[in-house]
Amino acid sequence: MVPKAIKYGIIKALRTALMLIRIMAPIYAGVTLLRHTEFFMWLAVKIEPAMRIFGLPGEAVVPLVVGAFSDEYAVVAAMSGFSFNMSQITIIAMIVLAFHGLPVETVIARKIGIPALRIALFRICLAVSTGLIVALLCAAFLGGNMPGTLPEPGSLTTTPVISSETSEGVIASETSEGVIASEATQSTTASAGIFDAGWRVILVDIVQGILKSVLILMRVLLPLMIGIELLMTYRIIEKMAVKLGFFIKILGIGKEALLPLLIGLFLGVTFGAGTIMEMNRERPLPRRDLMLVAVFIFSCHGIIEAAYLFTLAGGNTLILSALRFAIAVGVTAAAGRLILREE
Repeated sequence: MVPKAIKYGIIKALRTALMLIRIMAPIYAGVTLLRHTEFFMWLAVKIEPAMRIFGLPGEAVVPLVVGAFSDEYAVVAAMSGFSFNMSQITIIAMIVLAFHGLPVETVIARKIGIPALRIALFRICLAVSTGLIVALLCAAFLGGNMPGTLPEPGSLTTTPVISSETSEGVIASETSEGVIASEATQSTTASAGIFDAGWRVILVDIVQGILKSVLILMRVLLPLMIGIELLMTYRIIEKMAVKLGFFIKILGIGKEALLPLLIGLFLGVTFGAGTIMEMNRERPLPRRDLMLVAVFIFSCHGIIEAAYLFTLAGGNTLILSALRFAIAVGVTAAAGRLILREE
């Protein structure tokens, strides 16, 4: 039974990786081109005044715009160019974690059967509401600014700066040099190194990013799909569903939806969606379960990695883990009741 599970696991991993790469590669190429144009900076400048809503300085727009088009590692690299304090890093992190990688993950959501526009709007609304909630908490307990106010000049403090590794095919910058420069007037300008690169640099960036994405996907998908096959073979999921019955009941999902939900929670949206794609080949999830799993994993995914990464960058661990999980549970439970009412 074990050799058979390994065989089928490898086949499913290759098939899922191919599907995901076909989705991710063209979008990644497009996003990389955007990052090398003036449009990226134009967008950052337009959004900058909105930072006051969250009690953030204007410079915060840089990691937020970077996060919308890429991943958490690129956000940390962008933040390393500034001296944000703990409350500001925590707010930025919570906003970014709600809507990072929006182009890629929206297309992935559509691939598994979730309306693309609806999930994109949900993530943007979640990012704004989460940012406001966290801003209020930070103002009360971490000395942050109340939403709607600007930080006082000189209120930014030095925070730990960590060098960023690449993840999910996004190339992160090592230092603030050649990334983003900020002026004392809180206006944001782009360095020439990012936006004026030649075609050779851009193409190398795209090819390296796609190759790294393939390697990362295979490194995770091979053991993941083999593990799923073993879980199915020995009916471990059924046993887990019994143990986590209270959790399933709160969320309003079926026990078949537990596996992709847990994978998304601990490994991220891409791998949770990949699991759903494979499950749908043999026994598709009910649409209600599919919607609720999507709501949960888009609200809270890669919880350990994300909390660890932004804690190293200077954020608050409790907010980045416990509060994020609690928000996901609350939002999913509310969505479940709303779907039941509509049905």
